Amino acid sequence: MNNLRFGFVGCGRHAKANIYPSVKLAGIKLTSICAKHIENASTVAQQYGNATPYDDYHKMLSKENLDAVFVVLPETMQSSVVIDCLNAGAHVFVEKPLGLNASEAAAVANASAKTGKKVMVGFMKRYAPAYLEMKRFMNDHNAFGDVLSLTGMFVARSFGTEEFFIKNAAIHYVDIIRFILGDIKIVKGFSNSRGEVIDTTFSFEYDNGCIGNMFFAGAPSWARHNEELLVTGINGFVKVENMRRVIAHNAAKDYKPPVPRWQLMDEEDRIITSIDTSSSGGWKDLYLNGYAGEIQNFVDCITNNLELNPSAADNVKTMQFCDDIIKAIQRID
Repeated sequence: MNNLRFGFVGCGRHAKANIYPSVKLAGIKLTSICAKHIENASTVAQQYGNATPYDDYHKMLSKENLDAVFVVLPETMQSSVVIDCLNAGAHVFVEKPLGLNASEAAAVANASAKTGKKVMVGFMKRYAPAYLEMKRFMNDHNAFGDVLSLTGMFVARSFGTEEFFIKNAAIHYVDIIRFILGDIKIVKGFSNSRGEVIDTTFSFEYDNGCIGNMFFAGAPSWARHNEELLVTGINGFVKVENMRRVIAHNAAKDYKPPVPRWQLMDEEDRIITSIDTSSSGGWKDLYLNGYAGEIQNFVDCITNNLELNPSAADNVKTMQFCDDIIKAIQRID
């Protein structure tokens, strides 16, 4: 990794709060940083190893001979910048959403395949320890049994239209639905949204026959961000609450109590939580939210020529699912 040359395009709030610190945690030394204003690029460059600042990413790509580029920009700009980076011979890590719809996402995936350069999309919740624990419990088939269904909710403050809310905030949970149990073949939905107050629900069936239901809301009543995900199996269930608490249960097999079980206190759940500590140096959220894990995975994959997760091709499926959800809740044929 010491021989790889990394560049960064973007110096916005999210980039500085989450991605730059995660890049530093991964031990990456940036060689160049590009922002709309050279002053911003220079300020950030001084904080991350005296990288060369630019205010034109085309110049950065032509001069720096980069192996990989981090792209964290407004959603309307990212696709074209990523394609330019690929054509310049660089692998790319890019924040979600990549493409405003499945068609734009496919254009990037095609460019990745044509150039042979990898693209990883920043669905960081795939690397959140809580969701990895959820999958670990589910994958213990002897204890959990066949998976039956997934249900959950994501609620937060209201902002934007239904489409904007789903593709810029709730999209993480659209992707997690796929990450946990696979691709979806049928979506049905309902909406009670009122302007920028979002209130939607949708049900879906996976290719593997599992079923699911999700509730997305963006309203003043939910200014306190909340997310929950519950997977039910024949012999167990596992629930994630706000990525800080995992509750798992497995039914006792071959258990024959001496009296009816309703007379006893013998139901057991396993509860896993994060540790509250001041020693994290402010980095705790980067790990528990998955930011640190996704950046480390990006580096490992391009260093060892491994498949990125999620790739540009995988992102097309998530964006298509977004499009299908929006069509379903808005009753568009």
